[in-house]
Amino acid sequence: MTTPTPDPRWRGRWPVLAELGLPAFCVPEALDGFGLRADVAAAAATELGAALHGGPFAGLTASAHLLAHCPGDPAAEEVLAGVLTGERICAFGYLGPDGQVARLVDGAPGADALLLLDRRRDELTLLADPAHWSADGRRYGFDITRTCADVTPTGGGGHRLTPPADALARAVDLYELLLAADAVGGVARMLDRTVAYAGQRIAFGRPIGGYQAVQHRLADHTVRARGMTLVVTEAARLLAAEPTTAPARRQARRAVALAALSVSSGAPPLLHDLLQLTGAIGFTWEYGLHYFERRAHHDARLAANPRHALRSLAQVEGWTDGS
Repeated sequence: MTTPTPDPRWRGRWPVLAELGLPAFCVPEALDGFGLRADVAAAAATELGAALHGGPFAGLTASAHLLAHCPGDPAAEEVLAGVLTGERICAFGYLGPDGQVARLVDGAPGADALLLLDRRRDELTLLADPAHWSADGRRYGFDITRTCADVTPTGGGGHRLTPPADALARAVDLYELLLAADAVGGVARMLDRTVAYAGQRIAFGRPIGGYQAVQHRLADHTVRARGMTLVVTEAARLLAAEPTTAPARRQARRAVALAALSVSSGAPPLLHDLLQLTGAIGFTWEYGLHYFERRAHHDARLAANPRHALRSLAQVEGWTDGS
């Protein structure tokens, strides 16, 4: 059997999900969105992660939020209109230290618009035509449920956007939060499947789930999975409250950093042990539990976690001068 590749059919079905409002969760109501419903967006990201959906939902949601906060900009309004109907996919990524290449841009190979953030200068660039960038995804075949690429802008087709600083910060928080929620969805689905497998797999005349060692490991993983779910839910709740004061914004940022750190450091080893509990069957293409572990690793890489999350938490708490 050949190695599976990302399913391209998600793009053709995306307008149906867009009609239900998925790209509009964090777009202001005045622009036909739902406001800052980070809690609903996180719930959707969890389900999409559990389904191994191929779309760049985290980046798309962050992009829609940013585009919606550039009023009066014709280019941003045009791309946002296409995103809300599902006709356009706008990916989101960070420019590297050289300011020339954006590494690990989720969904870049199939996107028709890009938002690239230079975090050193808080500068945001919109590329509204695939002719204005080149994408190289050869290094990113580990997660076979999605596409990812390094992006190099070409031809000077970038358009500078100037959203408010708070909108820019919220978009980064949304991106990190939804990547964590995506991994949590995969953890929940893989845990359910492993528990079901433990009740069916017979060894020495009884289901392996009847052995105390297996029971204890599954119980421990259930508690850890619940903990990750709770920190993501709390971060989404605080972000959805649209914090306006400095203490509230700090509390929301801290919660997002904690969620990102908890999931990015906890999900991969948890998923790896669940994979071990299924024995050789979990490693096969047909059973495919390893898809979830691959995806969780990639979620962490996309957000530069857990190291980035730990630095963010340290800065929020005042444990470092940020240098």
